[in-house]
Amino acid sequence: MNYYKSLFVCFFCLVTSTSVFAVERVDPLKSFLNDFNSLQANFSQSLLNENGEEIEKTSGTLYLQQPGKFNWSYKNPYIQTIISNGKVLWIYDEDLEQLTIRELDNDVFDKTPAAIILGDSILEKHFTQTDLGNIEGFEWVELIPRDLEAQYKNIRLGFDRRRLGMMIIADNLGQTTRIDFSDVNKNATLSPELFNFVVPAGVDVIDERSINQAEPE
Repeated sequence: MNYYKSLFVCFFCLVTSTSVFAVERVDPLKSFLNDFNSLQANFSQSLLNENGEEIEKTSGTLYLQQPGKFNWSYKNPYIQTIISNGKVLWIYDEDLEQLTIRELDNDVFDKTPAAIILGDSILEKHFTQTDLGNIEGFEWVELIPRDLEAQYKNIRLGFDRRRLGMMIIADNLGQTTRIDFSDVNKNATLSPELFNFVVPAGVDVIDERSINQAEPE
């Protein structure tokens, strides 16, 4: 479960024009991010080891809203919710009845997969992008972090007719996370309540903001 925390916190198409003479390709990531405001989707997430064997599978729902707001909720096989209003980050493990609260570090967030889906305006600063072309019906792009200390080697995004269909993240431990998106609704009207967290009664709260403020300089 801690793997998914670090993945998310550290941790979302192609248009072709064909003529008799040439085929003009349009950047599928740029096309997807054009006029991007929000996203609602279901997802199925698989963690694979270095041999390509599935070692964990989860599923849930995803909500994204500009600027920098997200709600990533795992529903099965455990319940975990990761929410941010763009300034504060809440990580809630329902099974453990534990909530961790952090300030959202924008510099760290800008380098994460979440920032990519949200259409971070400075992607070129943090990633190099390569067009991988059409593979099995998806138009793929690969993003490689410029930061040599990043937790992952590359992020690949697959698009189907302007729709985000898949994200594959290879980390530096040899593991791969594959996320398949379904029921994707771009620019859906989302409730502001999705991006704030109300602390349930009886929950163990670890407020790292208070810890950091109390540390001597």
